[in-house]
Amino acid sequence: MQNPSSGQSRRVTAALLIAALCPFVASLVLAPNRADRPAHAATLAAQDETIWDGVYTDEQAERGMKTYEQECAACHLDDLMGDGIAPALIGSSFFFRWSDLSVGDMYTAIRTTMPQGAPASLSPSGYADISAFLLQKNKVPSGAEELPSEMDDLEAITITEAQ
Repeated sequence: MQNPSSGQSRRVTAALLIAALCPFVASLVLAPNRADRPAHAATLAAQDETIWDGVYTDEQAERGMKTYEQECAACHLDDLMGDGIAPALIGSSFFFRWSDLSVGDMYTAIRTTMPQGAPASLSPSGYADISAFLLQKNKVPSGAEELPSEMDDLEAITITEAQ
């Protein structure tokens, strides 16, 4: 006959293992890392729009700036350079992280993890506005249409470094 406490010990061990792996698994699902990018090559080739095609408006970026100031600046700072724990959201850090991925990948990562204490607590348009603000701060030109909050549309926009 088995010791009843050994079954409980196995359940606790399994629960701890699952809890430890969750952030790792989520990072793989939310935004593919650079090693996975060749697998996305066919998808990226089919996409014909990039961030350089004017995918957000100045008004949307202005709304995004206000939301960023309220929800993001405490960790990522007013200059978007991060606090050492929170990453920088501009310049080479931004393009290293997101280049060759879609705006949908970025939007999903932000929506599912931010704000840190309350992920997914903003409206879909709020996350789109923040995404527009990040593009603006990375010197991506604005256009006549707002960045949408629908995933199919966001997935069709590729983040690339300057052309």
